[in-house]
Amino acid sequence: MVNDLETTKLQGKHILVLSSVYPLTPDGNHGAFVRETILRLQPTGAKFTVFAPAYEASKSYTLEGVHIYRFRYCLKRFENLVRDGAPTKLQRQPLNLIPATLYVILGTVQLFWLCLRKRPDLLHVQWPFPHGVMAMPAAKLLGIPMVLSCHGGELLLAKKFGFVASFLRWFLPMAKGITANSSFTQGLINKLYDGPVEVIPYGLTIEAKPAIPRQEGEVPKILFVGRLDERKGVRYLLEALPIILAKQPVRLRIVGKGILEEELKAQCQELGLESVIDFLGFVTKEELAQEYASCDVFVLPSIVDSKGDTEGLGIVMIEALAHAKPVVATPVGGIPDVIIPDQTGLLVPEKNPNALAKAVLELLANPERAAELGRNGLSDVQSRFSWERIILLWQKVFVKAVD
Repeated sequence: MVNDLETTKLQGKHILVLSSVYPLTPDGNHGAFVRETILRLQPTGAKFTVFAPAYEASKSYTLEGVHIYRFRYCLKRFENLVRDGAPTKLQRQPLNLIPATLYVILGTVQLFWLCLRKRPDLLHVQWPFPHGVMAMPAAKLLGIPMVLSCHGGELLLAKKFGFVASFLRWFLPMAKGITANSSFTQGLINKLYDGPVEVIPYGLTIEAKPAIPRQEGEVPKILFVGRLDERKGVRYLLEALPIILAKQPVRLRIVGKGILEEELKAQCQELGLESVIDFLGFVTKEELAQEYASCDVFVLPSIVDSKGDTEGLGIVMIEALAHAKPVVATPVGGIPDVIIPDQTGLLVPEKNPNALAKAVLELLANPERAAELGRNGLSDVQSRFSWERIILLWQKVFVKAVD
């Protein structure tokens, strides 16, 4: 659904989106929420261009009517900084500071020249740090208004590094609109900036499938979907699994890849869990929907990690609830924006394998309760996280910025 008045005001406007992530194919999951938002806004008549880093020398291309300009910033083998999380890579290997610095410097120059040629009506900057540094010359010298979208990670960096906080305090007031993906992220912004912030959550990036009943004799499935990095807390789910298995046979399905993949596989071997865990890596959207539809419980054991980073919102929970599946998660970051405790899911303390195991066992032992949470979650997602509602919010932000 689009608002006719807002659609008229966006007709013919050129919005250039600056993001660290965007899918290489329609089925890609890396930055799928950015792509989905753009596609849903195309009926407004606005034209979108995406400016994103190259991934190992990937070329610029047009996808679904949107031109994606991939900027080069390093040698091919080092052009993977944003995959698996730049902060984690910088913490593990300080030499990654070299491609990170080149990312900002060369990105700034190329973005300026692109804006000089294309003259967009609006810059939509995802992750204002570091992308605000890159966008500022074009915005200031060419007079292009900006909308800034915060996802949480840049604000948690501001808590750890004073120079990031100082930059954001100075930069955020320059925007014509600021959005946050959750009330948690909004709260972090408000510590640096006292102006208005619009909370706009993510919506579904896959089409929900009907539930797939468990076959006779098939053991229950626990599902995790996400990047395999520290803040996702997968190690605590693995530690919970032997506790669960002592009471109930289960199978754990892990969708996603990341910098901790080999460590987590080694942990599985140490715990003797290889026979009950499937590491599926990246899957297609069709396969992902299949995993949601066939699982018994979805678990997101996120934590506040050693860098102070945590879950900005948790779109995977929205996807699980859209499949009417019960969710077990932790009350960190933006997760409480999605899960209503004991109504649409169960929230347990972070870094607590015993609590995770207890919650999963409770749902497996009480299918009626699990089904009730799933039904409530589906109803809630259809109301609060519908694309109809989300797109109207984006229209208002963009119209205010360009009007």
